[in-house]
Amino acid sequence: MTINTNGWEQYKKLVVHELERTNRRLLDIDKRLNHIERKLAILDTKVYASAFLASLILTGVFSVIIDMIQGGT
Repeated sequence: MTINTNGWEQYKKLVVHELERTNRRLLDIDKRLNHIERKLAILDTKVYASAFLASLILTGVFSVIIDMIQGGT
């Protein structure tokens, strides 16, 4: 004897299919987010390194200018 499920079995398959599809999309988004985070970390490192080099160069230039001014008087 079979019980009338009124389409629940078909609905269950649809729900499971949608959950699997949503899971795949979330995994794809997670992969892309990890890629973006890695790129951002690289850019942060480049910015910090550039700022450090710029500060070294400016410090050197200002030291030379101050030495020239003090030496000229």
